[in-house]
Amino acid sequence: MSNVVIKTAESEVKLDKNGRKYKTVSFGEVKYIDTPFGKMLVPSTQARTTKTNCYELNYLGKQDSGYTDAMFNAANPTNGGWFMGSIETREVKPYDITAADGSVRTVNTYTTVVFSDTDSPAHESAVKSAFASKGHEVMTGDVSVDKTATALEALRASIGG
Repeated sequence: MSNVVIKTAESEVKLDKNGRKYKTVSFGEVKYIDTPFGKMLVPSTQARTTKTNCYELNYLGKQDSGYTDAMFNAANPTNGGWFMGSIETREVKPYDITAADGSVRTVNTYTTVVFSDTDSPAHESAVKSAFASKGHEVMTGDVSVDKTATALEALRASIGG
């Protein structure tokens, strides 16, 4: 059973400093975990969320996975669109982020939404493609940021009394 991402918000069209059109889109993840009772949903309080800027025309010259269907197709709802996929965090080549006050910090992780069947053997290729379309090369596998163990412990505690 593949994980699902839900589009929870979509901004109006904005212009970046170079005049390119984009929208900021928010997603939440509906994640399944394996339990002794089969697959169960992770409680919503532990669901991951992320926002991503989606350009009308991808300026990196690569096709953004899910760009046309998920964010900008008028046939899809502004909020509540369900898509097969996940929110992934990976270690990437270090890059700089400039804050509003002009200070610069270097980071080496990135998080984005990936439209792919999470149960498919090709999912990791889709992850690498999604990160590349955002200008980040994946350096390692998944960075552990989920709370699956906590959710499973909570489930076991509620069953055990």
